[in-house]
Amino acid sequence: MSAATEPKQIPEISREELVAALRDGRVMLVDVLSPESFAANHIPGAINLPVADIPGRAAEVVRDRDAPVVVYCGGPT
Repeated sequence: MSAATEPKQIPEISREELVAALRDGRVMLVDVLSPESFAANHIPGAINLPVADIPGRAAEVVRDRDAPVVVYCGGPT
């Protein structure tokens, strides 16, 4: 594979790293579950952006394109 076709590695962070980054305001936390699932249970400070809405709403929701974004979900959507 050439460098252009190699899959990109998605970095992972630990829970402790996430808590510290959220506390310091260094990351944007995005929950990609449905609005109903988000309303029932989400991490405080998260923004809801359901997977199906990403193409149409990502630019609206993720305003700082330089900010690190942490995305999470609870399972199959």
